[in-house]
Amino acid sequence: MPESFVRRFLQTLVLLMPFVGISGQTPREDIRKNIRCSASNYMAYPGPVQHRLTPPPSGKNPFYISHYGRHGSRHHIKNITYNIPYDILSAADSAGKLTPLGHDVLQRLIAIRSEADNRNGELTSLGARQHREIARRMMQRFPEVFADNAVVDAKSTTVLRCLLSMENALLEIKAVNPKLRIYHDASYHDMYYMNQQDKKLIAQKMDSATQARYDEYAQKREINSRLVSELFSDTAYARQNVDAGKLNYYLFKVASNVQSMDLRRKITLYDIFNTEEAYRNWQKENAWWYIAYGGSTINGGKQPFTQRNLLRRIIADADSCIALEYPCAQLRYGHETMVMPLVCLMDINGYGIATDDLESLEQRGWVNYKIFPMAANIQMVFYRRDPADTDVLFKILLNENEATLPLPSDMAPYYKWSDFRSYFLRKLDSYEE
Repeated sequence: MPESFVRRFLQTLVLLMPFVGISGQTPREDIRKNIRCSASNYMAYPGPVQHRLTPPPSGKNPFYISHYGRHGSRHHIKNITYNIPYDILSAADSAGKLTPLGHDVLQRLIAIRSEADNRNGELTSLGARQHREIARRMMQRFPEVFADNAVVDAKSTTVLRCLLSMENALLEIKAVNPKLRIYHDASYHDMYYMNQQDKKLIAQKMDSATQARYDEYAQKREINSRLVSELFSDTAYARQNVDAGKLNYYLFKVASNVQSMDLRRKITLYDIFNTEEAYRNWQKENAWWYIAYGGSTINGGKQPFTQRNLLRRIIADADSCIALEYPCAQLRYGHETMVMPLVCLMDINGYGIATDDLESLEQRGWVNYKIFPMAANIQMVFYRRDPADTDVLFKILLNENEATLPLPSDMAPYYKWSDFRSYFLRKLDSYEE
């Protein structure tokens, strides 16, 4: 490996240290301190920031957990993500048009492609570990739910990375308490709510008018010339043969996901981007995800309702489990395209905001890497005194941190289940397909 790369890697190593939390600062400051935040949905799971949870009201004990989680860290889904930057740099290398840095980056791309070869969309070893650790913390925090021979019912979408995320979590749970009664399934029978695909809303997601608004926002944040000049030795060649915007886009996607690969301890591509470039790339992705899955009124403000079947099922399942006399947990494993709109539909931490002003997203706290990193999860933890107690309380955790809901409560982060149920069933009933 070139000495120049080793030097740059050591200089950027601090940016790749295990991330113990996300600050309450602005995204620009977060990215300056930890460039991994710029990865949006490719950010590897950082773990909980909150380590001491708020005690429940006196006499109330946890008895049920309802969970929906994204699969853990994965490889990119399509070869094109690796091939486009590789092909551009490889052609330039054959023509003798790369700088030493450009050649160095090409060698790193070759190593990254090699590790990801024939692993499109597959769970990485880090992704498996993330779900084992999340499951272990869940049991440590709420041991009453997983005591003795309690029931754990787990479901996954039919996608392999989700199924393996579920199995890794269950292996950890079973190792801690072998007496648990564990049931698990991954079937098309459940995909109507586990991975709902609403063709009408999907068609509205990025119609021509919405695309034009997004393109206007993104164009203001294009910043590609420096990267091209760093990688290519011949400006005329680069001008004629290199789509700078496309190269930046795909190189940044590859750079963002290295943190989820086994190679993350040896290779980085973040050193070829400065903080401003990383920040602007993140801004474009943040706005895109808000339009596509958030409450953006540019395309009608209805995209969170793509998860209406999931929320109805969560409510119905909770009602069923509350009626039981024994503790249980329901664990569901899916995708960021379910977690993101579900968070917005439930307006967790105010992420349900509805606006057409993309410039205001950061100021209003809509920050995607705080919602759906790899292995993102929502946990609803239910409390009561005993099975006869009808005054059921619950709290919600987003990525294992206590979160807020748009409900009145004099004991936050705890809420009355009856209030949640009434509020969100009315909201769901108000939606017209």
